[in-house]
Amino acid sequence: MKIQNCHNCNYSHLLGPRLRRFVKCGAILLTAWLFLGAPGTNRAYFSAMAAEEGKKAETLTNKSIMDLQQLNLGDDVILEKIKTSQCDFDVSVDGLKQLKEANVSAVVIKAMISPKAAVPVAVPAAVPAAVAASGPASQPEVAGDPNDPNAPHGPGVYLYEETGGQKKMTKIMPESPSVSGGAGPFGGSERAVLTGLSAKLELTTRKPVFYMFLGTSGDTQLAGGVTPAQLPLAQFDLKDNKKVQERSVVIGSHAGGPFSSRVTNGLEEKSKRPFDAQEIRPGVYKITLQNDLPDGEYGFVKMSGGFESASGQMFCFGIHPK
Repeated sequence: MKIQNCHNCNYSHLLGPRLRRFVKCGAILLTAWLFLGAPGTNRAYFSAMAAEEGKKAETLTNKSIMDLQQLNLGDDVILEKIKTSQCDFDVSVDGLKQLKEANVSAVVIKAMISPKAAVPVAVPAAVPAAVAASGPASQPEVAGDPNDPNAPHGPGVYLYEETGGQKKMTKIMPESPSVSGGAGPFGGSERAVLTGLSAKLELTTRKPVFYMFLGTSGDTQLAGGVTPAQLPLAQFDLKDNKKVQERSVVIGSHAGGPFSSRVTNGLEEKSKRPFDAQEIRPGVYKITLQNDLPDGEYGFVKMSGGFESASGQMFCFGIHPK
């Protein structure tokens, strides 16, 4: 056998055809093993990369917030979503105007302007009676039966029902109204307006029972020493025509004119429906109505700000016995 004397020779010509095929296949298998199979390292790497890209894919925009608002999830849920997501909000004057027209609350809009300052809100604030009596409120709470009004709950308004000895607590998710009207040369009124003719929670009993958990954290509208007196129950006026379907209530009035300029904030007496509030323990109240409610749409109303600068939330339900 003649052997070539070549400086660039790799000696492969010395190998038989079968051995050359074996070496070539081995090189391919080794490369594939290193790329795909080495103790799962590369698979884990690419899985982590895919997961990271998935996280980056969702970025909250103004449309995202308006979509969440349409679901009536409540400000606490939207604030938590802002806190835990990447955000790209349009907070120009036009952007803020669109948000207001979509009934996004002032609390959420403020968090959109400074998303890094959004505060986590999923902290129960009701303190068990034994803890309140025995030590400071900083002691940790113990989660209990969500259908037991004596167990800790997050701040909010809850419908309480009991059928056949079975208790049920339903949290009423708040709706954020838009505000219309205002002062004119001869006076005027201001209304809190909700879209739609009915709430998501429709009841068949005329004298439902509610519980209010009014803590110091959680739902911003119910924090900071709120009392049941600051959550009056109102019966809404309904408007139903080809252009508009809405529920509304007067939240302020202005007696204008040449000799008077008196401003009144708060619900009109004719729209209020009286109830009794029994304090079960600090910050927790059992709400019982004084009278049966006729068919209609209602809400516990929490508004802040003065005339022509109001914002707030409404905890709504309807009464429609079969």
